[in-house]
Amino acid sequence: MGQKVFVDGPHVTPLAVLEDSRCPAKVQCVWAGRVKLSVRIHLGSRDEDREVILRQPVHVADGSFELVEVAPAKTTEAVIPPGNYRFGFRFMGGL
Repeated sequence: MGQKVFVDGPHVTPLAVLEDSRCPAKVQCVWAGRVKLSVRIHLGSRDEDREVILRQPVHVADGSFELVEVAPAKTTEAVIPPGNYRFGFRFMGGL
């Protein structure tokens, strides 16, 4: 959280977890839930603050940006501290 990373084109800084309603491990849920994340996407001459949802691509610059992975898995025992989250991103540039 708060660390700028290079993602196949733009740099991205995760700012805050806005929602983590994933189904906890070892629990049977009717709905799998979702993760919603606030990020800052650095696009050379400007930055864009965006909200991204796990596995839902958004249009950015000349391509598609996606939050593809969130760790650790959610459990029923404890809330995940913001600093313990790890994210996987993908950027697929346009032609």
